Amino acid sequence: MRYYMMVALLAATSIAQAQDTYLTDRLTATDDIDGTARFVGMGGALGALGADISAISSNPAAIGLYRKSDIALTFGAYIPQKTNGWSSSHDRANFEKLARASFDQMGFVWSMKVNDESLNYLNIAFNYQKKANYNMGFYADNLNLNGLSQMDLLSELATEGYDTDYNLTGMAIDNEFLSKDDKGYYNPYRGQEAYYTRHQRGAMQAYDLNFSFNIRDRVYAGATLGMENGNYYSWSSYSELSQDANGQLGDYTLYNDRKVDARGINAKFGMIVRPAENSPFRIGLTLETPTWYRMKQSTLYDLTDDVLRQRTKVLESYIEYTARTPWRGRLSLGSTVENFLAWGIEYEFANMAKTRMGYPSYDNDGYHNFFANTKDHSMNQLTERVMRGQHTLRVGLEAKPVDAVAIRVGYNFVSNRYKKNPSLDQYNLDSKSMNYYTSTDYMTLGTANIFTFGLGFKHKKFYADLAYKYKMQDGKFYAFDTSFAAPGSQFATDNSALAGATIQPTNLELNRHQLMLTLGFKL
Repeated sequence: MRYYMMVALLAATSIAQAQDTYLTDRLTATDDIDGTARFVGMGGALGALGADISAISSNPAAIGLYRKSDIALTFGAYIPQKTNGWSSSHDRANFEKLARASFDQMGFVWSMKVNDESLNYLNIAFNYQKKANYNMGFYADNLNLNGLSQMDLLSELATEGYDTDYNLTGMAIDNEFLSKDDKGYYNPYRGQEAYYTRHQRGAMQAYDLNFSFNIRDRVYAGATLGMENGNYYSWSSYSELSQDANGQLGDYTLYNDRKVDARGINAKFGMIVRPAENSPFRIGLTLETPTWYRMKQSTLYDLTDDVLRQRTKVLESYIEYTARTPWRGRLSLGSTVENFLAWGIEYEFANMAKTRMGYPSYDNDGYHNFFANTKDHSMNQLTERVMRGQHTLRVGLEAKPVDAVAIRVGYNFVSNRYKKNPSLDQYNLDSKSMNYYTSTDYMTLGTANIFTFGLGFKHKKFYADLAYKYKMQDGKFYAFDTSFAAPGSQFATDNSALAGATIQPTNLELNRHQLMLTLGFKL
């Protein structure tokens, strides 16, 4: 199959569509919960309760509540839900292959009792866990392009000079998918229908080193240094049917095989306070710095004329860029009722419009500072226009009917981080990335609702936890932005019948199931 031929090429050449606000958001999103089965089973609402290795990601002070050393391993199974639009047996077969087992977490806590009047415990912890799982597949069709075509956008970009040997416009010109007259480039066909398929895999993985301490069992404080490593792979095809005024048919397919490697670094600082000496009620506060990312993107892409059965030469496009996520703040509350019940609630805010992108800065000898970059002002302005603050609410409950068994439930609400009617106006995007773009699609993700359930079993020093997670989230897929056809634009002037024409996004259901098993041992 063509997908697997292209995968082999990617593996052999290590060569994605140029950076943009939407792709960067997908790669760095934190709208999910992963980690130990207890952490997931309680919806991640352990920022004030603490004493779980995965709470290192939400509040570093949570490790300060440990009084015994701990080792834990977590395994999982990821099962994406079939989305609307899957039809052929081939598509279903590819979908089934997205369901797979995963290694989600591994960590330890070394708890040391300190013989000091004020300092009770000093703890050191290290934890690896999945931060995001990119496995997904969907099929998006649009049976009414209202006469617009992806090639219309490319013709406008070509007229503006956005045609290089590393982008889609240059390929369309070199292979005569566009025509030219005294006004510039144009597309001789009018779009009727479009079909899009994407399969993607990979994950963002976090490695956290933590130092925390316990002061008189009243104040817990900690700091975490985090390193991240991400790998994203996607295989997509976009097919378009069109017809000109003379009834001549056009039919082409654009293939994109992308690979993204990312490295990131951040820090977290946290505190948990027990205000009343005789009460288990706790308040947690966390401040998380931006994550600074260095990313390498590469693409293999080609166009196929499905009428003439002619395929272009497969080309490569490569770009390095930087991304910086916004600051994050968390407020947590939690308490216990004897040894029977524990509850937690956590609120998080991050202004996603403050995400920033740029390009690495190299000195004359080819070396660079990890944090040094040249800002991409145009892309950052786009981010300000289309994104907004994200609010996250996590709640969790744990009950122990008997000492050796725990029952857990949790819920997350993650608000929509996109403003209404977002766009990817490549026509007016004065960004270096435009020299390397290989596709025109973009997708926004809506509000996420996550429901979790868990069970825990303990025998002496050994424990085993199970968790089930169901994430409900929708998305809107756009094959290309239609800003170039706005009234008053050159395209609208030259094509009055299409002035102001737009295409509706394809609505997607991106729900997923996940199972987790944690095995642990407390010394």
